Amino acid sequence: MTASIVLVFSSSAIGNDELEMEGTLKTGFSLASRDCKVEYGSIVCSDLSEEESKFVPYFLEGLLDVDISGLFGPGDNFGILTEVYHPYTPYSGITFQAFSHETMIGELATFEGEGIFSPNIILYTTPDKRTEWYGATFENLAFRRYKSSIEFGLVGLTADTTIILDNWQDEPEDDPEVQTGLIFEVSGETEEEVEIKMETRMGVRDGVTCFGNCIGPRKLQSLAVQQGIGFEEFLLSVDNFPLEVADLSLSGLFSTDNGLDNFTLSGSRTWEYGGSEVTLNSSVVMTPSAFIPLAGTSLTWTAEPFSLTFLFDETFKLENTTQSLRLNPDVSDLGIDGLNLSSQSLLGKQLNVSLTVPTDPVDFTAGIRFSYQEEYEFYGLEAGIITAELNGDPLSAKAIYAFRDTSSVFKLETELKF
Repeated sequence: MTASIVLVFSSSAIGNDELEMEGTLKTGFSLASRDCKVEYGSIVCSDLSEEESKFVPYFLEGLLDVDISGLFGPGDNFGILTEVYHPYTPYSGITFQAFSHETMIGELATFEGEGIFSPNIILYTTPDKRTEWYGATFENLAFRRYKSSIEFGLVGLTADTTIILDNWQDEPEDDPEVQTGLIFEVSGETEEEVEIKMETRMGVRDGVTCFGNCIGPRKLQSLAVQQGIGFEEFLLSVDNFPLEVADLSLSGLFSTDNGLDNFTLSGSRTWEYGGSEVTLNSSVVMTPSAFIPLAGTSLTWTAEPFSLTFLFDETFKLENTTQSLRLNPDVSDLGIDGLNLSSQSLLGKQLNVSLTVPTDPVDFTAGIRFSYQEEYEFYGLEAGIITAELNGDPLSAKAIYAFRDTSSVFKLETELKF
């Protein structure tokens, strides 16, 4: 069994017409075949096999999200986000606590700040694919990250400075081990609508940082702070650069490890013929170890409701081509407003089908995935999620059934807005 509670309180301040607070009350009850949950439209299970995993007779999750506008004046927003899970291996209880603040400074600048408290902090850094787990999982929350940025807009340019303070403290009795990262970013747009962006990272690298169980709002964040505050990376990107024959985008990454770590020039061209469109996309990629002139090349033919895409690898050989087929039929003649049917097939690999059927008062949505089974030379059912949603004001409800292989979850949620 699984139960969840989501609380967002709402009220208005007495004597202050500019202070606003909105709220939602959510509750959920789930039954699972094993240690699995439904998160963001997908079924998530533990790494253990069905035989090894311990059945969780109940599962409690809670989310308290409060957003207050005008607390410290006009244009000011303050947020509190608290998440609770029980049980969740390897820990239970409050797994995440965040405080955020956003305000205007005059008419040209914006300040944003966020403090995060969690039992752990996990970093994943590219391109060396290094994963670091800093600190054993604490029984209680600990300060893990503070991030603030100030953004200025002036003469068609936007300048943004961000500071990140991460605490890599290993044990609760140890002194905090705070590492610092700085990011300087300048971006703008030319009169021809070409977007240009330059970013310098000090003590920060391309990667991912997550907190708690890494599932949920704000618990998964981009960039990973490094040991020390030295220069790490410089990024340059130019998008929507028009030529007579193609639309171009350019991006480059310079890092202390590999110098010019990645330089990519991408282009696309579309031709119209007989009511259909043919689009060619390709890229030139340069890395420290390789020069790839035809990376990510694709050719797409579109004639509603059909779309056929051919994807080629860097060798550009036909036998290495992956073929995909999209089908979005027009079902408007059925007279059902909101009815939608679509499918996507990676031929020889998988087939995804989605269907939305709006009724009064319940809307039904189904997403099914079939995987190609070579022994049968046919597609077999792999996973799916079926949702029935009752939309109402102020009360709504949702029933979800999700399955993947031999695992399944049934979840019932209700939502009350006030």
